[in-house]
Amino acid sequence: NLLIKSEKITKNNDKLQINLALNYGSKKEIVNAVSKIKNKKLKITEKCITNYLYTKNIPDPDMLIRTGNTTRLSNFLLWQISYTEIFFSKKLWPDFNEEDFIKLINKFKKIKRNYGEV
Repeated sequence: NLLIKSEKITKNNDKLQINLALNYGSKKEIVNAVSKIKNKKLKITEKCITNYLYTKNIPDPDMLIRTGNTTRLSNFLLWQISYTEIFFSKKLWPDFNEEDFIKLINKFKKIKRNYGEV
């Protein structure tokens, strides 16, 4: 109910996109995408795989914040975060607040992103 209520409250927001992945596994998502491509006898390319992911209509994240003093990705958006800036916070999610978020946004703004280019 809380998720549905949150969706309704924020449905007209257009400045920030936040995605919640519940009961999600990236490895399963990738295997599912490749399986569909194989069944359709399509050529396996990066673009084709991207088009068969659960997130096909969602831009890859610019930033990932991992809370809870954990420094692992936990099978989360493994394909999509190849050029994402990743920040780790010792705070647990409920304690992570606006001030913490603003500090990370300011760090993010200082990063020169080159997307794999030299």
